[in-house]
Amino acid sequence: MPEIKSITVSQLNNWIHNVFVAEELLHNIVVLGEVSGFKISGPHAYFTLKDSGAAIAVNDFSYRSRYIPKEGEQVFIKCNVDFYAKNGKLSLNVIDIIPNGEGALAVKLAKLKTKLEGEGYFDITKKKPLPPYPKRVAVITSKTGAVIRDIITTTRRYNPIIDLVIYDCRVQGEGAEKELANAIKIVDELHYDCIIIARGGGSLEDLLPFNTEEIVHAIYNAKTPIISAVGHETDFTFSDFAADVRAATPTAAAELVAYSVIDLQQYYLDIINKLNKLLLNKIDLATKNYTISYTKLKNSFNNYYLNNMNYAKNQLTKMNNCIDNILRTSQFNLEKLITKLDLTNPTTIFKKGYMFTQINDKIVKSIKEVSVGDQVKLKSYDGEAVAKILEVKNDI
Repeated sequence: MPEIKSITVSQLNNWIHNVFVAEELLHNIVVLGEVSGFKISGPHAYFTLKDSGAAIAVNDFSYRSRYIPKEGEQVFIKCNVDFYAKNGKLSLNVIDIIPNGEGALAVKLAKLKTKLEGEGYFDITKKKPLPPYPKRVAVITSKTGAVIRDIITTTRRYNPIIDLVIYDCRVQGEGAEKELANAIKIVDELHYDCIIIARGGGSLEDLLPFNTEEIVHAIYNAKTPIISAVGHETDFTFSDFAADVRAATPTAAAELVAYSVIDLQQYYLDIINKLNKLLLNKIDLATKNYTISYTKLKNSFNNYYLNNMNYAKNQLTKMNNCIDNILRTSQFNLEKLITKLDLTNPTTIFKKGYMFTQINDKIVKSIKEVSVGDQVKLKSYDGEAVAKILEVKNDI
């Protein structure tokens, strides 16, 4: 049997896929057809695009970021042709969707959207957060439309205290975009908590002012957070992409800002109750700690007092004993001194038979001071006598 040259299915499908990837004519093409079998799966949508002679599968990844077609509607699909090698499926990957019938205007807007997107005006990292509890809200819209009634009714149903200020402005027709852009600039300087730009649904031509560079620049440059609420839920305008938040409808925009006052009051009451309980618990704990500390301090003081009283008594006893010892010692020493004084007292000596001799009132201290014939005075403890020296002996 002769050898048969072959390739695998995977090799074939990968080769076909690479051909599609390499073929520039199959990128960024626009295909006209009717939408059939539209279904949503998570962030993606899938449907079939068909005409009277053929059909092809369409993958619309991140479908919410662009026009959402209706079942049976004819649309222009800007897309890349894709061949999925794993199951050999040919399909279109959507870049943008434009309703048929809008003609050159739709194509022009698609190009302008791509330009603005490339310049960063729709960058989600630049979006400002909405305040959680706005007090002053400006609404830029036409005062003659039903939009005002919807916003006021919805807001007041939840919240009677928000200050809603309406800035009347044309929302369609020639020159409306300049009025809108100017209104945004003026209101932005008035320090509102947020701004709602709103109008009801309409055709592509009716919504045209919201698909212009003027309004995109005004929204992007505003310091105040802006909610875009233009058209119906399926309508997407440039103002939606440029705004900080997109609301599907004006009513939805009102619901975004109209926090429930009752819920907020209850929230703060709950916080106050929790704080009261926390404060009472802290007071109770502090009281217990105070009682324990007071008891410890009292016991410590009592122990200190008793210890010091005992110490003082011991010291007093020691001091008394010391004084007694000092007194006894002093008394003993005094008695010894008295004894010594008694022993050296001349009167005591005189009583033992001693006398002292004077010659001419001068005390005689040595026999050498006495001569035979001297008259001397002899003094004793009980008197004196006068005598005459008859003999002097020096050798006794």
